[in-house]
Order: sequence, then structure tokens, then C-alpha cells
Amino acid sequence: MEYNTKQREILLNFFNNNKDSLFSADEIVEKLKNKDISTSAVYRNLCDLEKGGKVRKSIKSGSRKAYYQFVDCDDCHNRLHISCTKCGKTSHLDENKTMVLSQMLESMDFNIDKNSTVLYGLCEDCENKE
Repeated sequence: MEYNTKQREILLNFFNNNKDSLFSADEIVEKLKNKDISTSAVYRNLCDLEKGGKVRKSIKSGSRKAYYQFVDCDDCHNRLHISCTKCGKTSHLDENKTMVLSQMLESMDFNIDKNSTVLYGLCEDCENKE
């Protein structure tokens, strides 16, 4: 059974206000340091929220650090995500683009898990900086 404690509400509000971003647990702790939530509560709740399908945990290429993103919102369900390997910006593909990519893969007898798939590359801003 999932309990909505004050600390969990603080964390969920944080994620609701940062839907298109990935954060490490340490970054979340730092951003919430003036709120009434302990470091251990952040880690415990991240684990619970991941198990409950509200938060996605991923490891960036070339790193061992885990990053978390809120996925329990309408924009995330049945959508693919794209994430910049340089700046970490993560976006939801719109429904039409997700459908086109899914149909292409289905034509190859491969069904993609839309809720847990992230495509990595460089965003336009980072590509223009190089």
C-alpha cells in the first residue's frame, strides 16, 4: 500500500514542476534542502515511486549515476522520450511521432515498450554548440 506522506507530496510536487527534466538523487536533495524532507526520505521515496511506476530511473551513457524523471503524467503515458546526452534535457515525443516510430518497429515484428523507452542523442542546442 502506498502512503502519501508530507515528504512524498513534496517530492511529487517537485517532479510535477519539473516534468521534462532528469535529476540525480543528490540533485533532488540539493534542490529540496529548504523543504521539510530528509535525504533518506528522498532516496526511500524515489525507490517507492519507481516501483509504483511514477518515476523512471535511468543511467546516462558513460555514467554510473542514476537519474530520475517523473512519468506519472498524461504527457508520458504511451509516449517515447528523447534525452540529450550532453545537457540532460528530456522531452516527450508527441503522439503522432510516437505512433510512427511504433508502427515502423511493429512492421519489423518488434513491439516497443513506450513507457520505458528513451532515445538518446544530442538536442539541437547542444549540437549547435559543437
